[in-house]
Amino acid sequence: MSEKEARTHVRIDDRILLRFRRLTPEEFQEKMLRYRTGEESPWIDPLRPPGEARKLDYHLKKLREKNRDLAEVLEILALRMDRLLLDMKAEEIRREFREISANLSGAGLRVPLGERPQVGDLYELDIGLLPEYYFFRAYGEVVRLEDSEVAFRFVWITEDDQDRLVQHVFRKQILQIQISRRAVEK
Repeated sequence: MSEKEARTHVRIDDRILLRFRRLTPEEFQEKMLRYRTGEESPWIDPLRPPGEARKLDYHLKKLREKNRDLAEVLEILALRMDRLLLDMKAEEIRREFREISANLSGAGLRVPLGERPQVGDLYELDIGLLPEYYFFRAYGEVVRLEDSEVAFRFVWITEDDQDRLVQHVFRKQILQIQISRRAVEK
């Protein structure tokens, strides 16, 4: 990421689930065409059918305007259902995704990849945010290689997924600040 991006996007160190594959520029363009024509969906959530989480978020937001308590109860129930689904699919998810340390922002990520790509290479990145197990697909370009880590700049991510990622980063940052304050107070 450029110096300017590093300064304009909040970054955190976190644990994520990651599945990735290198793409040629032609494969990337083909994917974008298939998304635009509706032949393929960019959503990859292994727990829920495509669009289900977004529909639930929409309805919870509308309900929250009318009855905040009921919306919170339904959100808790939905999270519990997700946990049950996760328990049922945990082994499958562990086979498909690696849990790794990552430096995250709304503009990209830096991870230990286990392979040595070239700057400019394109990757399909399937990412699971923890602990909420929110999964999304993004496409990243390798912008920097550091020791055993690879830095990606997102070249394509849905707006919904980017918003969710930014919310996740801010929540984690607030938690890290609270933990730091408590450590100083003791």
